[in-house]
Amino acid sequence: MKKRSILRRGVAASIALLIILWTSSAAIAQMDRGPKTEKTFGIGLPRDHASQLFADKDYPVFPLKPGQEAYKDIDGARMKKDVIALSQIALHYRDTVNKQWWGRFPGTDADRAGMKYMTDEFTRLGLKVESFPYILARDWRPQSWNASYTTSKGNKIELATAFPVSGTKGTGPDGVTAEALWVGIGAEPDFLGRDVKGKAVIIYSTFVPGGRSHSASDRAGLFNANARAQELGAAMVINVMAVPGNGQFQPEGGLRNIPQITISQDEGFALRDRLGAGEKVIFTLHLNVPELANVQTAWTMATLPGASDEQIVIMTHTDGYFQAATDNNSGMAGTLELARHYATMPQVQRPRTMVFIQFPDHHHGEVARGRKDVGIDATYNWSKVALKLTMEHPSETLLYMYNSNLTATNQMSSSRWNAFGSAEFERMAFEQLRDFGVSVYGVEDGPKNGNYAPSFHIINHVVYHTSLDTPDLVPAEGMSRSVRAFASIIDHVIIDHVNRMTIAQLRGPNFPPKDERGTILGAIGEQSSGSQSVTLAPK
Repeated sequence: MKKRSILRRGVAASIALLIILWTSSAAIAQMDRGPKTEKTFGIGLPRDHASQLFADKDYPVFPLKPGQEAYKDIDGARMKKDVIALSQIALHYRDTVNKQWWGRFPGTDADRAGMKYMTDEFTRLGLKVESFPYILARDWRPQSWNASYTTSKGNKIELATAFPVSGTKGTGPDGVTAEALWVGIGAEPDFLGRDVKGKAVIIYSTFVPGGRSHSASDRAGLFNANARAQELGAAMVINVMAVPGNGQFQPEGGLRNIPQITISQDEGFALRDRLGAGEKVIFTLHLNVPELANVQTAWTMATLPGASDEQIVIMTHTDGYFQAATDNNSGMAGTLELARHYATMPQVQRPRTMVFIQFPDHHHGEVARGRKDVGIDATYNWSKVALKLTMEHPSETLLYMYNSNLTATNQMSSSRWNAFGSAEFERMAFEQLRDFGVSVYGVEDGPKNGNYAPSFHIINHVVYHTSLDTPDLVPAEGMSRSVRAFASIIDHVIIDHVNRMTIAQLRGPNFPPKDERGTILGAIGEQSSGSQSVTLAPK
C-alpha cells in the first residue's frame, strides 16, 4: 500500500485555517427551520425544533457505578464539541460549494478537513499517523435538481424539500414530465387495476425505523414498492417520507432505470389533498448528475503502541450526508475520545497495540476497506487482531410519532448492535453495554466490516441520511454512556491481567460463528451449536 504525507503543505495550511474558523463559530451547527413549504401538518421537524428539542442538561444522567471510576475522564461534553466542529465542516461545504447536495464526500475539501480533524488530534496525542491515497473509480454526485408540479386549477408548486436518492437515474437536460398517480404504500394490491406506465408514481413510505430503511425500499423487504413501480413502467417515483415536518431524506439505493426522489410529509400531504380533491397533477423533474470519475482521496491509520504486537482495531468512516452529526460525527468523536483515554496510559499498561483506521467512502462504495491492496480486507493480518470495534452512530435522541406529530424526548434511542465471537466474549460485551446504560435491540445485527476477528458495535439509525441529523439529536449523555461502555469492553479484553481474554478465548472453538449474529443469538437468547441451539438462562 502506497503511503504519502497526510496532506500537501498548502492544502493543509488552508484547511487548518478553515477548521479554526469553523470551530470558533461552532454554536451555529444546529437544527434550523428547514425549507419553507406551502402548508404544514402537525408538529414536525425541523421547522418546530425550537419547541421540541431538549438541551444536553435536560437528559437524565446514568451515573458511574462503583468500579467504573476509571472511565470518568471519558467526557460527553468534549465529544459533543467534536460533533459540532465536524458539522461545521459540512455546513461550510454547503454554503460555499453546493447548497443542494452537501455533506462530507470523498475527494472534497470537506473530506480532507474532516480527516485532518482526526489526524491532527491523533498526532497531538502522540500516535503514529499514516495516510494511504487511493482513487474512487466513480461516484454519484448530482450537481443540481428542480422538482415542481402544476395542477388543473392552474397552480404551480415548487417542491422545496425534493431530494434525489443516490444512484438514481438523471433526467438529462430536458427533464421528465409525467402525470402524478398516488398508490398509497405501494403494496401489490395498491397497483391492481392501476396503469402506472409513464406516470409519476407517488408512494407513501414509513421509516422502519428510519434513515435508509423505509417501507417502500427493497432494503426493508416489506413492499418493494419502488422496484414494482419501475418494473411496471413508471416514468419516475416520488417517495413521500412519513415523518411529520419539512425534512429532507437521502436513503441511498436509488432506482437505476428511472429517477427517484423523496419529499417531506408537509409537501406530500399537500399533494395528497389536491389529488384527493380530484385535481389533475403534472410533475416535472430536472436532475443533473454529471459523470464523476477518478476521485482522489485517502484513508488513514493511527497507531498507539502496546506491550505486544496483538491489536485492537477501531474502524471509523468519516463521510456523511447533511451535517452528519449522528452518521458519523458521533463515531468520529467517540474514536478520538478512546484515543485520548488510552494515550494517557503508559505503554506497559496497554498489553495490545491499538490501531485506529479511518476511511472516507462508506457511502461511496467502501473501496478503502473492501478491496485487496487498497484498504483493510481479508488480506490484513487478522490473526494478530484480538478485537475489532466499528465506531458508528453511538448516540441519538429517542423520537416518537404521536398522532400527526413528531416529538423528541430527553432520552437516548436504543441501538442496533452485534457482538461476534465466543459465548464468553459476547455475553461480556452485552453486560458492559447494559451496565453503562446503553440499551440495544433484541434483534441482533451481523458484524460490521467483515467477520475477520472478534468484534462488536452499536448503531443508532433513525435520523441518519436526513436533514434532521444535527448535533441537537446527539446527546452528550449518550456519547458518555456508549464510549465508556466501549472502553470497558476493551479493558475486559486487554487490561485486567487476571481475567484478560486470549485471542483463542475471544474467538471460541468455531470462529467465525456460522450465524452472523454470533455464538449467542440476540442479547442473551440462544447459543448456536451446529444445527441445534440451546436456550441460555439470563445472567
